[in-house]
Amino acid sequence: MQFEYTPPQTELEKALGGYYCINAFGPIAIGDDEKFIEFLQGSEIPPRTSVYIDSTGGDVDAAINIGRTIRDHWFSTHIGQSVLDGDHDGGFLKKRKVSGGSCMSAATLVFLGGRLRYFDDRSRFGVHQFSFRNPSPDHIARSQILSAKIARYVADMGIHAEFLEIASTTPSNEIKLLSPADLDPLGVVTGGETPVSWSIHAVEGALYVRGERDNLYGHHKMLLGFAKPNGFFVHAVIESQGREEELTNFPLVELVIHTPEETVINLFDRCSRTVQGIYTNIASQITPAEAMSIAQSTAFGLRVRGGPDAGVFLGIGPMSLDGASHLIKAFVGNLS
Repeated sequence: MQFEYTPPQTELEKALGGYYCINAFGPIAIGDDEKFIEFLQGSEIPPRTSVYIDSTGGDVDAAINIGRTIRDHWFSTHIGQSVLDGDHDGGFLKKRKVSGGSCMSAATLVFLGGRLRYFDDRSRFGVHQFSFRNPSPDHIARSQILSAKIARYVADMGIHAEFLEIASTTPSNEIKLLSPADLDPLGVVTGGETPVSWSIHAVEGALYVRGERDNLYGHHKMLLGFAKPNGFFVHAVIESQGREEELTNFPLVELVIHTPEETVINLFDRCSRTVQGIYTNIASQITPAEAMSIAQSTAFGLRVRGGPDAGVFLGIGPMSLDGASHLIKAFVGNLS
């Protein structure tokens, strides 16, 4: 597999972000996973870079390792190729051409590594059984090990097990093409935002329910917790993306609750704001009544604004409680 990197071409593109691109194309050979790591080490490629894949497949082990590296680097994945297309740019932005492509067999495992995963009708996505040619007792044993490795990887990437069921029913000498409509319910295609994943956690002295998702604006977590002796609290973990100063200094810090009407509670006078690595943390105590409002809501989040008339905000848009409302209600009800 070949790898090519295109950084922003103008100062405006650097300022806007989103103009970082890797093209990964051609068959996947043994050792390409190590080649990919060396490629990344040779360039200063930031998180959220788009990886465009155009490959008919190849070595499964290398594909899985490339996918895990993509996930570890917070890259998104697309199918096709993105290239500079001449010099006509209007003076500030370079023109780019995005073409459709193929993502087949083992290349689909590379695709699954993206934090966000995009696929449109111009491209092809195909799966089949993963197997060795000319099976022998040794190959059969290796196939079983490989199957377990693939299953673990698919689960780690947050993909439904049905994805492997579809692949396993297609002979290795055939390809089953899947459309975006086929892939959406399997969690393979996310578009610009992943579904919210809700879970409950316990640490020394505190319990909390956590919602987590990725979108174009970063990786975010929204917590509703309870700690003795202070009671209920909310805690937002926001991927800063270079906005640390605004997130820690803007004068409005608002808890937003959808019931489905929007309720806004200003937390500025009672919140703490700290920066840790790539994240800004904003935490605040809330009253039992405010916690109950969250429990009875359809979504909640936290926004940071420069003023009451500001149309643009930073922070976390309300996270849907779909599928988790019973968890939030039980959490608040048992601790109130």
